[in-house]
Amino acid sequence: MSIIAGEIARGIAQKLVAAYRAGKRVPADPLTLEALSRVQALNIQREVVRALAVPVAGWKVAALPDGDLISAPILRDRLFPSPASICPAIYGLGGVECEIAFRFAREPIPGREGFEKEHIIEAIDGACSAIEVVDSRWATTFSTPRNAMIADLLSNGALVVGSANRNWRDVAFRALGARLGINGRTAYQSTGGHPDGDLIGLLTMFANDLRKRGIVLSAGDVITTGSYTGFHTAKSGDEIIAEFDGFRSVSVTFE
Repeated sequence: MSIIAGEIARGIAQKLVAAYRAGKRVPADPLTLEALSRVQALNIQREVVRALAVPVAGWKVAALPDGDLISAPILRDRLFPSPASICPAIYGLGGVECEIAFRFAREPIPGREGFEKEHIIEAIDGACSAIEVVDSRWATTFSTPRNAMIADLLSNGALVVGSANRNWRDVAFRALGARLGINGRTAYQSTGGHPDGDLIGLLTMFANDLRKRGIVLSAGDVITTGSYTGFHTAKSGDEIIAEFDGFRSVSVTFE
């Protein structure tokens, strides 16, 4: 990274930290955001987390259709038990997605060649329904280039989680039924709506990616694995409910 690029990256991190704290948007040159490399985005992500000085409580992860694996930390002050009520500074643009999250009982232990599925399964305490609240600190909102989204903690506003299903190994995640409700009305429902469905495979890829970056998953970490219902928006005063077959529902109200 050149000196100029390094200065730009540090400036971006400072702006994102200020926006995160104030619940505001960062004006940015689209060409600058397009030019961000993955290495720069991850460096900015780490700097934002360091500067906010809030412990990491979990991660969000997704494997995209082009094969790219993307992830970002979820900070402890953005992780809420259901039912939750959150303020406009947190829900921001009001994006909502219904997801399945996993809680780790302990740090997974890799084999000689890295993590395999069995290493991840052994470390998981339970799975739960979740609502990810999606926001963006960028003025370009959700039209932001991928690496700029990664720098912005992958547009995480909050994660609301339900109680753990400890019989999660019996769940057919590829065919799981899901429903997103807003104010008592069904906004979207699906069966097998996750773009992959192999959630343990996704967690295994993610753990190996973190390992390459020198990051370990810890006991208590909550990892959310992508939407079953697609992206939707809610507004002030709305109550959002996520329901998955075999799981307790989870809800959040936008104050």
